[in-house]
Amino acid sequence: MAALTFDLWHTLIQLAPEAEDRYIGLQEATLAEILRTSPPAPGRGAERTMDPADAAHQAWSSALARKGQGAPISELARVAANHAGRRPEPERWVAAIDTLVEAQPFEEVPGARDQLRRLVDEGYRIAVVSNLVGESGRSMRRVLERLDMAPFIESWALSEELPWAKPAPEIFWKALEPIGTLPSDAVHFGDLGSDIHGARAAGFRCSVLFQGARNYGALYSALSHTEDRIDPPPERVLSSWKELPPLLEDLFSHDRPSARATK
Repeated sequence: MAALTFDLWHTLIQLAPEAEDRYIGLQEATLAEILRTSPPAPGRGAERTMDPADAAHQAWSSALARKGQGAPISELARVAANHAGRRPEPERWVAAIDTLVEAQPFEEVPGARDQLRRLVDEGYRIAVVSNLVGESGRSMRRVLERLDMAPFIESWALSEELPWAKPAPEIFWKALEPIGTLPSDAVHFGDLGSDIHGARAAGFRCSVLFQGARNYGALYSALSHTEDRIDPPPERVLSSWKELPPLLEDLFSHDRPSARATK
C-alpha cells in the first residue's frame, strides 16, 4: 500500500513573498502585544524581566532553534511570558494566531490540488508531515479545507501536536501509522533539508526535494535556512508538480497501488 507524504509550506501551500514576511512579523508583534497587556506575574521584579518585544523575539528564536522537537504553540506564550515577567495567557495567544492565520491569503502551490486528486484516484495514501512553530494544527487544517485540499489527506503529523518535528524520524512514522504503510513503501516530498534528512532517517523509499515554489520571503528564507546545502544531496528533485507522474511511475513501477475504488 504505497503512501506519499507532503510538507505544507512551499510544497502544497504558499504565501506571496511580501505577504509571507509580513505575516511572520505580525506573529511576533501579536505575541508582544499580548505580553504588554497581560498582568504581571506575582513575585517578579522589573529588574528580572525583559521588554515584551524582546521577550517575544527570544521565545520565537528559541522555538525556531529546536531541532527535531515538537511543541504546542501555547508553549511559546508561556516561554515569552516567563521572559517578560507576565502571567501566561496561552488561550488568548492561540486564539489570536488562529485569527491571524485565517486572514492570510494562502494559495495552493500550482498543480498541487490536481495532483492530490489524481493520486487518491490512483490509490495512493496521502499524509502531511509539517513543522509548525507559529500556527496551530487546527488553523492549518482549515487553510487546506479552504483550498479544497483537505479531503485528499488521510493522516496529519504536525509538530505542533506532537513531541517531534522534522528531521526526527518519529514524525514520519507517526504519519504512516493511521494508513498502515511501511516506510519502505512511502515517499516524502518537501523543500528543505529537514524533509530529506528526516525521510531518510525514517527509512522511506525515497525523499524528494520539491523546488517548484521557491519564491520565499527574505525573512522566511533566513529563518528556515532555505539555502543550506543538503548533504548527501536528495535522491530526486522535482521542479514542478507536472513532473510527478513519471517520477512515481519509476519509483513504483513494480508495485503500483490498486485504485481506491477496488479496496
